[in-house]
Amino acid sequence: MTALRKLRERAGLTQFTVAKKSSVPRMRLSLAESGQLRLRPEEEAAVREAIRKGLEQHAAQLRRLLASKQGKPEVATAQA
Repeated sequence: MTALRKLRERAGLTQFTVAKKSSVPRMRLSLAESGQLRLRPEEEAAVREAIRKGLEQHAAQLRRLLASKQGKPEVATAQA
């Protein structure tokens, strides 16, 4: 399993979602994850950025959920 696939799976994202957010075709992403193809540097950067943003969205959702369960007001965070 490649590092790229591990990152994507840990972020809880599908190949389809990452492909859509990064503009890298899902088939290229799939081939890269299986080690059959090496993404161009700009593609890899776009995929990593899509995963990073996905992680940030999950973290923000978790913060909101935890704040609502604790009865605390939501704390605004900077969005990139």
